[in-house]
Amino acid sequence: MVSLPNPSRVRLVATDLDGTLLRSDQAISDRTFEVFAQAQAAGIAIVAATGRGPSALPTFAQAGVIEMAVCSNGAVVVDLHTGVEVERSDLSGASVDTIFAEVSAAVPGSRFAWETAIGFGWDEGFARHGQIVIDSYGASGSVAFDPSLPVSKAFLAHDDIGYAELAARVKDVISVEAEVTSAGLPFVVATAPGVTKANTLDRLCARRGIDASEVVAFGDSWNDLDMLSWAGLGIAMENANDEVKEAADAVAGSHDEDGVANFLADLLGL
Repeated sequence: MVSLPNPSRVRLVATDLDGTLLRSDQAISDRTFEVFAQAQAAGIAIVAATGRGPSALPTFAQAGVIEMAVCSNGAVVVDLHTGVEVERSDLSGASVDTIFAEVSAAVPGSRFAWETAIGFGWDEGFARHGQIVIDSYGASGSVAFDPSLPVSKAFLAHDDIGYAELAARVKDVISVEAEVTSAGLPFVVATAPGVTKANTLDRLCARRGIDASEVVAFGDSWNDLDMLSWAGLGIAMENANDEVKEAADAVAGSHDEDGVANFLADLLGL
């Protein structure tokens, strides 16, 4: 077991959802909620940090234990006690329009989707790659792209190019400043410049007087790397990709075996 120099100084736990906190059945175990409730009673804040948009958040079986959600890779923050969005950092619709145009020209066959404050939309070819995302939003139909409306997260996929190569090519061809990353799904995403899970968590912690050294973070994919590096203790899941495991301070058990809860209970002596 890895421990902080002073585990009593842990003041916030930040955890990714898919592949980290959520099991394969998309649920959070009773064991996890029990550990979180104990941590919360000890004065430790629990925050979800996910690539999911606000409207794609799962329904948490026990309300109030997870108090905030950093959504859309850091672009939107939701107070889970009230359901109110308390922070939003979007790309302009015009910037996303430029990204789509430049990628279409440089990488023919690219497919696109977009997340806005009014809903989720996608082009016809995106569903082949992103049906899991469409389903998570419960979208009954695509919201038309409107360059005049801000976009919290843009999605890019390709019929013949994998997400790792596509991410590199997107970064090479776009003239717009943006954060480009992947969560290990068959597409890449772009958010506004400087918008990452780590940067948003850093702002939230600063408002509470919490230092990064007092944060424990859990994740499993590339869009968690910055968060794991920023936190005082960054923990990869057993099911994480190798790059994330190598970058982490320690590895917890699988998301299907209460890895977050068990690691946290051992760390804090719960």
